[in-house]
Amino acid sequence: MHSENNELVKAGHELAKCLDSNTPLLDIAKMIVRLADKLDVTTLALREKTKQCEELAAENAGLKAAFDKPQAYLSWHAIPPTWEDPLPCGEYLDVHNEAGYKNSDGTDCWPVYAKPEIETPATDAFLSEVRASAVDAVCLKISNSIVSCRQDEMIGLDEAVNIASDFAVELRQGGAA
Repeated sequence: MHSENNELVKAGHELAKCLDSNTPLLDIAKMIVRLADKLDVTTLALREKTKQCEELAAENAGLKAAFDKPQAYLSWHAIPPTWEDPLPCGEYLDVHNEAGYKNSDGTDCWPVYAKPEIETPATDAFLSEVRASAVDAVCLKISNSIVSCRQDEMIGLDEAVNIASDFAVELRQGGAA
């Protein structure tokens, strides 16, 4: 996004330099159209990224809200010895609706959270794209190194690029983990 904005600024300066009394009107119009096209593309990309950020933020808020309050609290207790059996007889767990209970050793009871059943399609899509982009970077790296290889190595590396490219497509479709 930053490089596109730099290109727009550069094109604007280029347009300003060209605007003198000798510049044909048709050339000026073409530059303005190119500049407007680049601005439209940048604006659309920015809107898409903003929408993606809003979706991710909403999912994040939902996940955080799911862990605001524990569902219950657990405390463990040793079963005390009896006059018949002088050794502790085992342990048991107590379930409480609020905090404040202590374990047998004096430590605080443990909060228990239910696993939230929250769908995160925006996060899943974002992470799929991050993973696929990493695979694409590997493909590019391999492709760039193919030119300096022997013929038999080229065949293997070319096949590796094809396999990795297919895997990137699968990642983007959400089929691979």
